[in-house]
Order: sequence, then C-alpha cells, then structure tokens
Amino acid sequence: MSRRRGMTEQAAEAAVDQACRALRLPTVRVRTGEMLLAAEKEQLTYRGFLAELL
Repeated sequence: MSRRRGMTEQAAEAAVDQACRALRLPTVRVRTGEMLLAAEKEQLTYRGFLAELL
C-alpha cells in the first residue's frame, strides 16, 4: 500500500465539506471547524475527536 502525502489545510477542508454533503451530514459540516479547535485545545486523540464529532 502506498502512503499518501499530506493534504493542504484548504484541500482537507474542501474534502471534509464535500464528504459531509455527500453523506448528508449538515450539522457535522457546520460544526467541524469549532470541533477541530476544541479538539486541539483539549489535546484529543483522533479517536476522541471522532467520538465527539459523531
């Protein structure tokens, strides 16, 4: 399996926005930014972030 290079912040935001639209998750789409800031502040793990977001 090849390793993917990191996305730019702008590309990542666009990908999350597009995925939320495709999956019909409007609340997740709207709250992603604030949840990311809270996760950074609280030093959540990736799993912790997903648990809070979902």
